[in-house]
Amino acid sequence: MKNTIKKILWTLVGIIVAIVIIGGVFWLIDGRSPQAFIISHSLTKRTMEDYEKGKGDKTDKSTVEIPDGVEFPREMRQYRVGNMQVFHMEAENDSKPIVLYIHGGAYLNNFEEPHWKAMAEWAESTGCGIVAPNYPLLYCYTASDAHPLMMQLYQQLIKQYSAKRIIIMGDSAGGGFTLALAQEIRNDSIELPRHLVLISPWVDVLGGDDALQENDTFLDAQVLRKVGADWAGDIAPHDPMISPLYGDMQGLPPTDLFTGTWEIFYTDIVKTHDKMKAAGVDAQLHVAEKLGHVYPLWPCPEGTQARKEIAEIIKN
Repeated sequence: MKNTIKKILWTLVGIIVAIVIIGGVFWLIDGRSPQAFIISHSLTKRTMEDYEKGKGDKTDKSTVEIPDGVEFPREMRQYRVGNMQVFHMEAENDSKPIVLYIHGGAYLNNFEEPHWKAMAEWAESTGCGIVAPNYPLLYCYTASDAHPLMMQLYQQLIKQYSAKRIIIMGDSAGGGFTLALAQEIRNDSIELPRHLVLISPWVDVLGGDDALQENDTFLDAQVLRKVGADWAGDIAPHDPMISPLYGDMQGLPPTDLFTGTWEIFYTDIVKTHDKMKAAGVDAQLHVAEKLGHVYPLWPCPEGTQARKEIAEIIKN
């Protein structure tokens, strides 16, 4: 009996060692972890047919819930700014920053589970507070509805906290919204937040690099240009409120930008970083080779490392 158990244990050890070796070899050859490879090939790309079916969908998206299994280290209360639902968790103490997180989703979709998990992780590891607005989305609303509410929320926050404690962070559409909001805050001579973190920001709603489309397993440039024009509504798509790549970067807070080389937004994000640097902004570009859109939210080693880097940004 003991010999049988030993054989089973040694067999399991051998399998684990083989998996580790194979995974390491794959990483060396492909340049990505096996997990990142699997994730990139399991994503569902929105098609033009999906766009046509979904256009005009008036589903009420004004109320969401935190998914079961996601736990925050402190109480998460809810309130509304106008008709906008806001989740708000205080920081561990008054010395910790407050992260205003603007979620992505192509201005169509609410929070996804990876957003909640990342926010909970940062709240736990850094002691930061979290403010997460469920801002108005297509197709009930457009940018002209969402921006005033976000400005109202920011102004409420700087009455409650010093602006030097506030970090505005966003991914994808939320990353573009973050940059546009910062430009609007600056234009209105309101005190700016201490830092911006842009994760794969959508900075030009009519942009995207078609040359990178083959490698992007998640985003479709043609579909996003349609959605971006819908979000703009009566505003010109290249207005900085919609496409902050075309806005004035001078005087913006220190900014960290994260992007993968295999996402169609890569070229626009590099342009944004270069434009910020030319304007004198303390901007840092974090580039992950062969990784795709919003990779810092992926459950893979590269995503874990990026979230740790973001945690250090929050702490410092």
